[in-house]
Amino acid sequence: MNIDYLKLLESYLLTVILALPLRNKIVKPSDFLGVVFLAAAIIPTLSFYALNSKERLFMYYMAIAYLIVIYSARLFPGIRFRYIKQGNKIMIFFGSLLVLFVLALMIKNGGLNYFNLDLTRVYEYRGEVSRVINMGILGYLNTWVFKVINPALMVWALLRNKKKLLILFISIQVLFFGISSHKSVLFYPFLILGVYYLFNSRYYKKITSYMFLGLSFLVIICGLFAIWWEQIWPATLFIRRVFYVPALLNFTYYEVFSQLGHVYLSNSIFALLVDYPFSYDYTRIISLHLFGHPNTNCNNGFLATSYMHFGLGGVVVYSVIVGLLLWMVDSLSFKRLPVWVAISISIVPFFSLFTSADLTTALLTHGIMVVLILLWLLGRKENKTVIEGDKLE
Repeated sequence: MNIDYLKLLESYLLTVILALPLRNKIVKPSDFLGVVFLAAAIIPTLSFYALNSKERLFMYYMAIAYLIVIYSARLFPGIRFRYIKQGNKIMIFFGSLLVLFVLALMIKNGGLNYFNLDLTRVYEYRGEVSRVINMGILGYLNTWVFKVINPALMVWALLRNKKKLLILFISIQVLFFGISSHKSVLFYPFLILGVYYLFNSRYYKKITSYMFLGLSFLVIICGLFAIWWEQIWPATLFIRRVFYVPALLNFTYYEVFSQLGHVYLSNSIFALLVDYPFSYDYTRIISLHLFGHPNTNCNNGFLATSYMHFGLGGVVVYSVIVGLLLWMVDSLSFKRLPVWVAISISIVPFFSLFTSADLTTALLTHGIMVVLILLWLLGRKENKTVIEGDKLE
């Protein structure tokens, strides 16, 4: 801790300013995802900025990036996509087939040998099981199935009130968690059910307020566990890992790549045009800086990696692209799907983009492109909802 009280005041003023564009009543998926972006990535970074007296210039660029994302999603009129005949059936058939295929391969490759439901032991298994189940193209398929396709099947079952299928898909998700040892996989069903409950309850008109109140209450409870009962794992799992690790890494990426220079996408799509300048992967360079060894993969969201690639200009350009992706989600769901359905299907990949994945990685590996395809297939006239103020802007 290295508290700068001027920056502390700045952080509160910026929080108020950045909250002004938010809508209390969620009309479009981008409204909700904007709240998630502010709550999960921006506010914790503002807090860390003041408590550790971090770089002012980069903090203001991140604040501007948030505003660019929000207003880029609202700037253009939406595209009206045509309904795909039998799109629902295509999605359900091929989605279910892919889920069963991935599950069968994981079991065939010995994944059940590492089956574990103990949250405190996941790191004991993750490295070994990853070498078994993430070989080749499975590295992509597994993530798509865990983060997008099986959750989308849960959402469809919930939308159609097919309780037995919902229980089946949730059970498969628990199996995926037990084999993969990724904690987040276990929480996706709770996330979907929570979004469904919010949008079908009396809290609908004040979702944004209740979200921030709920998150604040959760932080307080985790803190009380640590202070009164000396149980730190809820605080370290939620407050530290979810909020402050991405905030720390935002500034660490800025500090490291300000000194070493930028990558210019040479680690991915421009690899044939630009030589990657380092002997370690960028996530391990950050590990070297923080811990003195290259053995930790310090991934972070697009705010950090955009600076790594192209500097401050990259932060602006990436923010416009992210805003346009939110605009695409809005367009693909408008009068085609209930808002909660589009949010439930898209929230996990976008949360990864905000807190733990580079833009190109989130588009492909974490499944944002898959999300757009699923929303396109699922949209149908029978699904559209009548929501006060439901309009494309």
